[in-house]
Amino acid sequence: MIEIKSCVGQNDESARNEESAAGYDERGISGEELLRRFHNGDMTAFEDLVALYDNGLYLYINGIVRDRYEAKHLTIETFSELALSSAGFKGKSSLKTYLYAIGKNLAARHMKMREREQHVSSEEIFNILAAGGETVDGFLEREEIRRSLHEAMQDLKVEHRAVLSLLYFEDMSYIEAGKAMNRSEAQIKSLAHRAKAALKRKLESGGFARV
Repeated sequence: MIEIKSCVGQNDESARNEESAAGYDERGISGEELLRRFHNGDMTAFEDLVALYDNGLYLYINGIVRDRYEAKHLTIETFSELALSSAGFKGKSSLKTYLYAIGKNLAARHMKMREREQHVSSEEIFNILAAGGETVDGFLEREEIRRSLHEAMQDLKVEHRAVLSLLYFEDMSYIEAGKAMNRSEAQIKSLAHRAKAALKRKLESGGFARV
């Protein structure tokens, strides 16, 4: 298991920028060579690859999304996708170009979802989660909304977070959620109604959903 960590913010950023711009680390090893070593089972090679391109990739993505938190998240996601699909790199372009293309696509998807979030009602949010869906776009939409909901739910009461998590993230029925929380089905329905109302207010106050 590779644990991908962002190096952004460390003191040696300028030196690493010069190295990554040239596509070589401080030992003179190219990103392409590091990827080849990773393919051959050298897990530390991928960590070195991340260190080589991390800061520049972060700055590039942040220039698109204009959000440092999201840029850091998307940077990590870009490296994760590279690790999972690195066999798709055929060397027709530089690894840096290939990596930045992945980052650009992820950032563009994020921006599309952010625009979508500004025009979706809170009821539509719950409908999207409950409906599921089979398309890739539908899956990505649900995952983005799930992440946004998780963030919004942090300020809710514990019992409100619990019932929403069971119903919408664990896909439990009212009866199943009632057993988990030691409450009747009627109590769960009432609690869920109050929790959804509280979350709706939170989402709308944060500009996520329209009134």
